Amino acid sequence: MRVSRKSRSGKGKAGLKSDHKIRMGQLLGPYGVGSIYPCDASTVVMVAGLDAFDERKLGEVHDVRLCKRIGVNGLRLPPVFKNDKDDGFIPVVRFPGWMYCPKCGRMRHVGLFENSRVTCDNPDCKHRLLVPERFIVVCPHGHVDDFPVMEWVHHGQHIWPGDPEHVVTRKTGGGIGTMGDIRYKCTCGETRTLKGAMDPYGPGGIKYHCRGRRPWLGKESESCDCETGDLRVAVMGASNVCYNDTVSSVLIPGPVEERAKTILLNSLDILKEFENSGMLRKGFELIAKTAPVEPDALALAYEQFKDVGDAEQTEADYLYEEYLTLKYPDVVKNDKFSGNAVDIGDFDSPFLKGKVSSFTLAETLTVTRALVGLTRLSPEGNEDKSMRERRGDLSKQQLDWTLAVQNVGEGIFLEIDGETLEGLCGIPAVKTRVEIMQQRLDGSRRRRRLDARAINPKFVITHTLAHLLLLAISEVCGYSASSIRERVYCERFLTDGQETHDDMHGLLIYTASETGEGSLGGLVRTGRPGRFEDVFRRALEDALWCSGDPVCIESKGQGPDSCNLAACYNCALVPETSCEVGNRFLDRALIVGTLDDPSVGLFGPILRGDDGPAV
Repeated sequence: MRVSRKSRSGKGKAGLKSDHKIRMGQLLGPYGVGSIYPCDASTVVMVAGLDAFDERKLGEVHDVRLCKRIGVNGLRLPPVFKNDKDDGFIPVVRFPGWMYCPKCGRMRHVGLFENSRVTCDNPDCKHRLLVPERFIVVCPHGHVDDFPVMEWVHHGQHIWPGDPEHVVTRKTGGGIGTMGDIRYKCTCGETRTLKGAMDPYGPGGIKYHCRGRRPWLGKESESCDCETGDLRVAVMGASNVCYNDTVSSVLIPGPVEERAKTILLNSLDILKEFENSGMLRKGFELIAKTAPVEPDALALAYEQFKDVGDAEQTEADYLYEEYLTLKYPDVVKNDKFSGNAVDIGDFDSPFLKGKVSSFTLAETLTVTRALVGLTRLSPEGNEDKSMRERRGDLSKQQLDWTLAVQNVGEGIFLEIDGETLEGLCGIPAVKTRVEIMQQRLDGSRRRRRLDARAINPKFVITHTLAHLLLLAISEVCGYSASSIRERVYCERFLTDGQETHDDMHGLLIYTASETGEGSLGGLVRTGRPGRFEDVFRRALEDALWCSGDPVCIESKGQGPDSCNLAACYNCALVPETSCEVGNRFLDRALIVGTLDDPSVGLFGPILRGDDGPAV
């Protein structure tokens, strides 16, 4: 079965009446590999693994630095519909497998590769289309399976779904729509409602254990040691069924020309064979004869990128390269990146002077986003895994490529003064607030059986300021908040109590979208001296009082995993697509102070007329 990115009339490839739209960016968002896509009421599918895509028909995305970060040799665009050929179709499998007739309720289990409309075999229903059962079982290790209908109704007894002596009928009572109103009844006489199925140990009541199923990879399955209490029965359309794991990158053109990088990646395996034979220079010369590139340019590119995939770069080191480029934008200027540094003295604002150490307006910004994996039940499920482990869920065998999209936009970068941050983090009241957040995180990670991580207080401050600025900028720049994104250049967690790059405390507010919305110049105009001062002041003043106060400002934990303090959708939370960490680690009190203590906030004393924070 295949799903088209463009709709067209006529009979589709899947035996459907029409194809269905998926935007390019959605394959790295809600409908990526392993995600469930509802075609219509009677057809629900799951996007297949990367090995089911035809790589030859996919366009290329050039970002060698990102390739090296995630350990691949190439990035490919999602399928794009161009004509009546198959180049715009996305491979899928049919999931969930359990379906039922909306008239008589008779259930039937269909296979992953069922390629036609499924109808009821009851003559009275006159070939009525079956609809999918909406409940599935989800495992925190990434597996997903059909709800065990046969085991549930037969109290743990395993019965083959196609057994003619055991035909299950699904009926819905006239209650208030609870799980207890849905009843399964088998022709053998067994009957049972779904009451208790979604409880934490619901599947355990029938001794159900995770089967390690990965339907998006065909009939692929693996052993799984997930405890029964960690399994969840979920509605197939729930957001926690699949979180696509992506990595973003601001494209930084390096000293090697892009043409040489592209040719190198296409010839990397051959050149390694030449090197093993002691004839590397000969390899450069032979390739240069067939491609418009100098041997020396290939040699330089090879030295920089020959170890793609061999050694994994840390996230902090990766961000630091971008941070330096944004801080010193005059080093590199071309059609991929162009920015201008603005002297802080040009801004007539007491909030910026002494608090912000550098400021850059990026007129041209190229952002690449690559798919590296998927998680279920928790968006943080992959954060302790290596890139190779994360990519293991995308295909049956490890591939040397993945899907990516690249968009051109614009942005505003600013760096918070390091000494000012250091002084604020030393205030006892600030330490107390961060410690509360740390306790919430520790509890969440213990429940998910993950090692403890120490929150960096500087990240919380920088991240919260990014949210407040994003919301204020969206009101005046012409872009909606959902089309603007943040990128925080500060380490989220400490290593042995220290930062790897203790001089990196910046934030980037940018827009770059598939629709081209990110190239209108609204952000750069908003960031110019004479205008940005008012936006910055308004961001801080709006954060002084939330319509949820005093409950919000006095909160001891709210939001995802209760890892936020003073932050809610009335003051500091942004659309999920705009935040890098799922609207976590936020506290506007560290920006504007609390009702009783302005010194807790980075700008609190100035906002309230005090002289400054006392460390």
